[in-house]
Amino acid sequence: MKMDTRKIIREYVEEKEVQDEIFALPYEARKEIQKTLEDALMNPSEEEQELGEISYGGIPEYKADGKLAQMFKWVKRYLTDKASNFLINSSAAEMADTIDMLKVLDPYDMNGIFKPRAMYLGGGIDFAADATSWRTQVEEFFGPNNVVKGDRLLELVTNGNMSFDGLDTPAILNPMRAETVREEDAEFGELFKAWKANELDNETFKTFQEKIREKIVVQDLYMLKICDTNLINFDGTAGAGTFGEAQVSALKNSQIFIWLTKGMKVSNISPWMLPSVTKIIQGDELWEFLSNFK
Repeated sequence: MKMDTRKIIREYVEEKEVQDEIFALPYEARKEIQKTLEDALMNPSEEEQELGEISYGGIPEYKADGKLAQMFKWVKRYLTDKASNFLINSSAAEMADTIDMLKVLDPYDMNGIFKPRAMYLGGGIDFAADATSWRTQVEEFFGPNNVVKGDRLLELVTNGNMSFDGLDTPAILNPMRAETVREEDAEFGELFKAWKANELDNETFKTFQEKIREKIVVQDLYMLKICDTNLINFDGTAGAGTFGEAQVSALKNSQIFIWLTKGMKVSNISPWMLPSVTKIIQGDELWEFLSNFK
């Protein structure tokens, strides 16, 4: 059965702090929790628990009969009492929700995911310390024959048309390659600095708006038009542009992959955005996930 990941994420509402702790565990630990919870749901009669507090290395633990007991003793090394207690006292429905979310976070679980034809590299630019390096890494990961550049990119951002002939998939659309105005237009650079310092008057603000519209917004929208997937580096620097692009992707029913970096957690993703998210990847697990598309 095809997993509706958007429905799963939409239902992730409560116990954010506790669940963040569970979801941030290393991959192997998350898989162990998932397997144990799945076993518990498969054999509910074996999981009737009589909880009693015991001592384990000076840390309060809970003793339970059945398969869950072993997990709780093991997982206590990684989780706070609050998170452990959440797992111990989970209802069958809460267990199922936790399992489903762990699947959404699993870089090897491709249920409901298709290989992109074209993937946009979204994420913060204006307020990012380095908006280029990670995008270059993704390009290099797939190889030069996947990267949209040169005359092909110029045709796309100028007229909205692009041929996929000779391109390997997924085609990689890097907005930093198109938004050359940031480096090539000295006036734009000065206007941008003045904007960040809140020093633009009405006239210069209109000039800045027009440059943004023509040289950034229109080009990015042309790229999103041909993309069926939006990979967003969610590092805390995303601004209105990134969220606007995510909304465009959602309206197109494109896949949206959220890559959590720089300490960002699932709970940092806006509830407005969550229902449209297809997959959530954490840290270096991105490369294992992207390997599925090579």
